[in-house]
Amino acid sequence: MTNQTKPHTVLLVDDEEDFRLATAQALSTRGFEVERAGSGGEAIKSINQNRPDIVLLDLKMPGLSGIETLQKIRTTEKTLPVIILTGHGNIHNALAGINLEIVDFIQKPVDMDLLEIRIRRFFEKDKAEMLRERTISELIISPDLYPKLYVDEPIAEAMDKVNDAFFPMASGKIQSPKIRSALVYDRSENFLGLIRFQNLLKLVLPSFLEASPHTSYFTGMFLAQCKTISRKSVSSLMTEAVSVNIDAPIMEAIHLMAKHHLVTLPVMQQGKLVGILRERDIILEIAKNFGTLNVQRLSE
Repeated sequence: MTNQTKPHTVLLVDDEEDFRLATAQALSTRGFEVERAGSGGEAIKSINQNRPDIVLLDLKMPGLSGIETLQKIRTTEKTLPVIILTGHGNIHNALAGINLEIVDFIQKPVDMDLLEIRIRRFFEKDKAEMLRERTISELIISPDLYPKLYVDEPIAEAMDKVNDAFFPMASGKIQSPKIRSALVYDRSENFLGLIRFQNLLKLVLPSFLEASPHTSYFTGMFLAQCKTISRKSVSSLMTEAVSVNIDAPIMEAIHLMAKHHLVTLPVMQQGKLVGILRERDIILEIAKNFGTLNVQRLSE
């Protein structure tokens, strides 16, 4: 006879009896051993008598709230995994739960298939870590991947460097561009900011198109404007410099990117450029935190 793996024990803490019964039955049929508690006080007693593998804890309960119960759990059980369940969740509850090292935060009404996935995913990770917000330093890429321009360079010369980065050649075909920005420095190697495709497009537009209430277009306008701006310096492409400190919370970086419509954000440390935070990497991080998306497919 083969040895069967002992089922994971789940302590379900919720003041609604119908929810406890239905959820316990659903988890039992999925192979979990479920204990139930109708209050925070019952949960503490149950944990002290027979420590479960994981706790499912409702936030809104009479008497001890979910957060208060979690605080008491953490006085004796620093590493016991806890998943918060709530139909009344808000940012303050989420922050409190994360600070008390929960492993997940799930809204009610709970999809049982989703709940099973979240529980099993935690154990598959071998209890590696509690729910944790990644830092900016973990998400940035190296500035060395971007073309480097000098602020006093003529645009025509700078475009040679930009083209090499934006349109790399492979097997005689132009690959899809991965890098769509360039870094700008002064001659003392001080980082000044980023320029993007959009900066160049705006520079190609003649100023009279914006000034005149009666816009007209004609063939040859584009070619003439390219010739006109070719000897301008890279400084003509510069816009407001926006950056974030590497020690800042990631939400500060997201706010800056949304406010200024940025897809890339320079990351600074002690006045030096140390990395680039990209919109695509934040989107991938959002997908990871949803917990059920195929992040590998998104990252390809």
